Amino acid sequence: MPFHPQRFIHAANLRLDVPVSVYLSEQLTAKLRHDLEDATLSSFGFVIETCIQQHVDFLLLSGNVFVEADRSLRARLGLLSGFRRLQEKGIPVFVLPGDADPPEAWRAIPNLPDNVTVCATAGGDPEPLERDGKIITTVAASMWYGEKDAFGIQLIPVGSDVIEPFRIGAVSRVGYADSKRMAGLTSTADENLLILEEDSEVNEKFPAVDVSTSVADGESGFLLYMNKLMRECRLNYLALCGELERSLTRLEPGIVHCPGTTQPRSDREADRGLCSLISVDSTGDVTCEKINTSAVDWKQLSVTITPQTELNELLEDMRIALIELPCSLSDRIWLVCWTLTGPLPGVKSFIEEDLELAVAVELGEFQVDDRSIRVLHQIKFLPDAWDLGDREHLAQQYAELLPQTERPSHSELLAHLENSDVTKGWNRRLTALADVIDRTRITTQLRSDGADWFVTDLSELIPHEPASEQDAAVSAADAETQPADADIADGHPNEAAITVDTGNTTIGADPEGDTAALPESATNS
Repeated sequence: MPFHPQRFIHAANLRLDVPVSVYLSEQLTAKLRHDLEDATLSSFGFVIETCIQQHVDFLLLSGNVFVEADRSLRARLGLLSGFRRLQEKGIPVFVLPGDADPPEAWRAIPNLPDNVTVCATAGGDPEPLERDGKIITTVAASMWYGEKDAFGIQLIPVGSDVIEPFRIGAVSRVGYADSKRMAGLTSTADENLLILEEDSEVNEKFPAVDVSTSVADGESGFLLYMNKLMRECRLNYLALCGELERSLTRLEPGIVHCPGTTQPRSDREADRGLCSLISVDSTGDVTCEKINTSAVDWKQLSVTITPQTELNELLEDMRIALIELPCSLSDRIWLVCWTLTGPLPGVKSFIEEDLELAVAVELGEFQVDDRSIRVLHQIKFLPDAWDLGDREHLAQQYAELLPQTERPSHSELLAHLENSDVTKGWNRRLTALADVIDRTRITTQLRSDGADWFVTDLSELIPHEPASEQDAAVSAADAETQPADADIADGHPNEAAITVDTGNTTIGADPEGDTAALPESATNS
């Protein structure tokens, strides 16, 4: 079926004038506070500029553009300013209201520009977009099955010529749950098109051929619901509303997509904000391109140290790691969480040196092209697990009791709670805390406490690789060729004083190839 080629920006969850939540190890300056408070407004401004630069046909906003409960004047002013910029360029805006910005909140905004269309969520025809007198796209927030309702009123415009309009609808898990309840209350449920029974024939005919992140295992009913919705309403594109996580699901009739959020409020939502550039060709093939929109991004980096690593050397390694990170045009602030790993003695030395302060001073800002990126740092220390080789040693017995992985997954934590004997009330409380548990800090504390309790000399925790057979043979040969006076150098005749040269020897290599050098005190045996 032929379509009119078109391109549009799809954005959601803008939540204008909602500040981001960040970890700060330094004083909050007035400028930094202003930038953090304006992050969502800045990301919306970047969405507007992207629409203009990409010469899109329209902008689609699918829910939670602002939070009506906040009654933010700045949010409304920023919204109107962006819409007027698009009006000047002749770019329409279609709005699918969400839970945070219901239709009545949009109706209460005075002087909305003429290029803005708020789609009705209860009743009303799909909104058309015309080009050269022909409908190229329709957008609807509420769905009906079939082209006409019970009164014979056409609800989904059908192209008057061979070329069909590209039809966009909306779907949410809340709507899916409501449909299930309604289907259960309907006496003629077997004839209702919203029946959500498993249908193997339908599943085989319309498989989910490309699931990104949103449709999890066990949600086949929701997949079936979306499949029927798209087929019966003749939809080509479904905007998945009410979600924060970015997702893309390809079904046989078309695409179900949630672009995520343009600016995360914290790193628990996402590490960066995104919108999508959607391109539709004449055959109806849809491509989706990610565009970074957030002013504040979160970065996760790790650095491995050795007991010999100096502060200046570490700072230079961290500087290089920052420079190598990709930088988006929208970026203004980076919140970088560093995980410092290595043998416990080396990790402890940097804790005592107040590494976080040194990093804030030396790496607080850097230039990218003609703009400055503000960098805020958080440093977590994760000492390596140790293996003393002596199973009778209390420190080794303690180490074997600790979890082998420092970051158990969220699902593992929930599974553990489900199988525990705690009451339902405590289970709910602990489940709510599962998302905010800092597993790295817990593991660090456990290993540090174990070393304090059971290890008298921390140098015991520095890993040593046993000499290879070839090195041992070379050392033995060297010992046999020592002059006679060397044999009694330490006052013990017939005992060889062997010096092991570790100048080119890698000690303590981990599976990723990071190394820990042998300390000077251990170079002689």
